[in-house]
Amino acid sequence: MMETANFLTWFFLVLAIAGLGIGIMVYAYQGKGSVSILFQMPVALPDILPDSAAGTEAAATFQQGCSAFQVNNYSQAVEHFTQAIQQLETLAEAYHNRGLTHANLLKDNQSVIDLVRASELYEQQENRENLILLKQHLEAIKARP
Repeated sequence: MMETANFLTWFFLVLAIAGLGIGIMVYAYQGKGSVSILFQMPVALPDILPDSAAGTEAAATFQQGCSAFQVNNYSQAVEHFTQAIQQLETLAEAYHNRGLTHANLLKDNQSVIDLVRASELYEQQENRENLILLKQHLEAIKARP
């Protein structure tokens, strides 16, 4: 009887420690546990968006992504920026922010793909200011150890 109680005590202790370790790893993987965030702030929504239902929906979804980004909930931010892109494919800032979010999640390949797409759209829109900012962001990713 005592042997069974000892076994159960040790079993549950090991199980609790393993559960805690797995929980910490999941927390860190989702982007909330990282201490070395490369980008602190998302890019702002442009002043002019298409005056349509898609433009209005994309703006609201974009802002939700920015809110999630600012509280370091990067997984949710990626989802919102992806939704904004689906609602308005020419929203360069959504690609830009999704790229920054991927970079904060250490997914640099996905980050660069989004940032290149954002640069193409900025070029088409003649948005030099955001092109310069985007170049700085790409250089920061490249310089990361």
